[in-house]
Amino acid sequence: MDYTNRVILITGASSGIGRAVAVALGRYNNDIFITARRKRLLDETAKLVMAHGSRCYPIVGDALDEAYCASVVGHIVDKFKRIDIALLNIGGGPPSNTLTVSAKVVKECMRSNYDTMINFFCPLIGQMKKQTTKCLIAQTNSLATYFGIPMQGDYTAAKAAGRIFLETARMELRHFGYKHVLIQTIHPGFVDTEKSRNDGIPEPNVISEEKSAEYILKGFRKEWLENRFPASMSAAVRFGRIVPYGFRTRVLLGETPKDY
Repeated sequence: MDYTNRVILITGASSGIGRAVAVALGRYNNDIFITARRKRLLDETAKLVMAHGSRCYPIVGDALDEAYCASVVGHIVDKFKRIDIALLNIGGGPPSNTLTVSAKVVKECMRSNYDTMINFFCPLIGQMKKQTTKCLIAQTNSLATYFGIPMQGDYTAAKAAGRIFLETARMELRHFGYKHVLIQTIHPGFVDTEKSRNDGIPEPNVISEEKSAEYILKGFRKEWLENRFPASMSAAVRFGRIVPYGFRTRVLLGETPKDY
């Protein structure tokens, strides 16, 4: 899918992958709407985008608020009558231990990764079904979505929920004849972001935010259903999905600190 002269929404764009993708798309004469809770950082992202020649519209708010998410989508449609690309990029999760973590922390992780995606997805899909030209909803998921990983139990569960929901939505769009609406899940390996830096989780083959943005734009262009990167980590995950459970467990525990 072409990402030039498009109307684009990026959530969670105040830092990390969201900011990097917004800045990268700023080079292609787009109208880019960005959301996040932190106004100062969101305004900084907008300046970086506009420095590359695109228009950028920061909208501060909390994606856990359904009304806010619907209002963002409505505002874009009122202004441009369409949304071509939406990148749902909110989430993350600090290290956790399923044997000691509280229910409150687990549910907060689910809300920040899953509920924030759903709150934007529902008004977006309602709008995109009305459109007639090709459009895309993409979610920043994770390579940690395919099986349980020590230190990331709540996070992997939340990302798996998002992946399975969007996989179902993709099938139903096809079934009901909305073939112009594309659904893509994006599965980075370890990315050196503000949130992940020094969180104590082992990060083999870590890549920069800017490199992750390059991979994401390539995925948009190629219209992959799932965009997994970098290649070395993607291959490791594919291998991990087919090996016996006991072997995978031994490998994962070998990378896990004794105390966390």
